Amino acid sequence: MTAVSSPSNPRSGSRHGSGAPSADEPSWGQELPRWPFAVFFAGYPVLWVLGLGGFAADLAALPMFGILLLRRGLRVPPAFGLWLLFLIWMTFSGTQLDSAGRMIGFVFRFMNYAAATVFFLYVYNASRRALPLSRVIGLMVLFWIWVVAGGYLGVLLPNGSISTPMQSLLPGSIVGNDYVKDLVHPKFAEVQRPWGAPRAYNRPSAPFPYTNTWGSHFALLVPFAILYMRTAAVRWRRQAVTVLLLASLVPAFSTLNRGMFLAVGVGVVYAAVRFGFRGQVKWLAAVLVLLAIGLATASALGVGQSIGSRTQYSSTNAGRATIYREAFERTLESPFIGFGAPRPSLTLNISVGTQGQFWNVMFSFGFVALILFCAWLWSLPLRTRAAPGALLWLHVVTVMASFMMFYYGLDGSQLVVIFVAAALVMRETVGGPEAAPPGSPRRRPGTGLARPDARALSGWGRYTPGPTWSQGEDDD
Repeated sequence: MTAVSSPSNPRSGSRHGSGAPSADEPSWGQELPRWPFAVFFAGYPVLWVLGLGGFAADLAALPMFGILLLRRGLRVPPAFGLWLLFLIWMTFSGTQLDSAGRMIGFVFRFMNYAAATVFFLYVYNASRRALPLSRVIGLMVLFWIWVVAGGYLGVLLPNGSISTPMQSLLPGSIVGNDYVKDLVHPKFAEVQRPWGAPRAYNRPSAPFPYTNTWGSHFALLVPFAILYMRTAAVRWRRQAVTVLLLASLVPAFSTLNRGMFLAVGVGVVYAAVRFGFRGQVKWLAAVLVLLAIGLATASALGVGQSIGSRTQYSSTNAGRATIYREAFERTLESPFIGFGAPRPSLTLNISVGTQGQFWNVMFSFGFVALILFCAWLWSLPLRTRAAPGALLWLHVVTVMASFMMFYYGLDGSQLVVIFVAAALVMRETVGGPEAAPPGSPRRRPGTGLARPDARALSGWGRYTPGPTWSQGEDDD
């Protein structure tokens, strides 16, 4: 695989001048097959039932990595070297591992980082003909639908779980590990009853092991659903996603997940402010209406009271503050390469480095890795801040990730979602691959999204095909 730097002046040329690329604009998009990308998002429920949900991104990344290895002239965006340096530095931390169990966790975490990297490069380098924006958004929304469906499993069958083929194949000694058991014998919800609480709290988690994982995925995927809700070419699909977005409030509020509420709330308000500054009043009004509906529903369902009750009988706030302080103090003992993996807390019955991506990277890999990780992750909202029109919702995903890292783990498929959103915006607006060749746009009924381009996305209306970047795309 030959990687070269991105164009020296990605903002030059007619693309950013008139809104449409010129015929002599350089073409460097790769004709990459779509099916490896679709395997993860469309096939996740199957992999989850098989007990492979935790490895879904890694499995999907394997064929994509093989395809990229066979291609020449692959491009990377500016600052991508920071991420590669982080991955290299992370390997040095492996010297600090002191048990087979921690080694397995380290390898699993590295595989997740590598998988997200492959997804990013695949989307960024795929031509718009090979991997249309419409198809990618549709697959992300399909993944969000699986998340909502799993949430309803947790609401309706909170004590349910499934035995998977992977559970039967693995040795009992491995399945006996709590984390491995959560992956291969997935539960539908976390049923928690803090000491002294008058009732149990059923918090949906399927199709993921933990409620916080469900909440982080839901929050990061909501912008994709909103984007699809306003831009899908087929009316019934727009209406279906709108209804599902409202229906998704039931499992979302059942999680009592304050971090998720914060992320979605900040993301929606941020989008409203950005649309307002752009003078797109209809988008601003729609976002405010969406926020008002969410707040009204939460009030009607007594979500605030339930959160207050749960907080009263648990020590989540004090526990997080304590574990964060311990993570920082103990990292000072190995500041350069950390400890390789989370370790048991000296004061609480949890592990240090498990209550947020920021703290996990700091404790496991040291301060140098933390600087590199934050520099890359925080560069994504800066690189995508000029996303035009409705593509601003993909920029919102990167903004949310920039602060969710302090209280959510993001080293699973959440990172795939974040990287796909960033890669799409960079590809479409920041000197990404190529202008499609001239020709008549082709569209088949029922394909989901009309073929968008950055110029068309600057308006309020639905995507409409036109004589711009979307020409010649085949959305099969």
